[in-house]
Amino acid sequence: MTTTGGLPVEVMLAPGSESDIAAFRRLSLDLPPAATPFADRGYLDQHEEALLGDAGLRLIALRRSNSRAPLPAWLTYIARHERKYIETVFSQIAAALGRAVHAVTARGFELKVFLTVLAYTITV
Repeated sequence: MTTTGGLPVEVMLAPGSESDIAAFRRLSLDLPPAATPFADRGYLDQHEEALLGDAGLRLIALRRSNSRAPLPAWLTYIARHERKYIETVFSQIAAALGRAVHAVTARGFELKVFLTVLAYTITV
């Protein structure tokens, strides 16, 4: 999770086989009241949106083209614009991490990934 300025605020490693929404449910969302997280299509879950709405947050997930509950065009435009920041930050962190991470243990892998994110955060 990043701010709209591209600063990472929450990071979590999840297995590639796990769905985005399942990983999102495990995040400890320590967000200010009335925050609006923008998400891509992988986070599309109306039940989760309702739960977050009850907590005072409004999750805006991009919809598929055949969605039964499409977003208004203006909101889709804003969501796509905000998502570009997140994708750019992820690409920059992945580039800094390199193509291969040499780690002997899972804990060492986690350490290298989180230190890379920390270094990115400090240099931004």
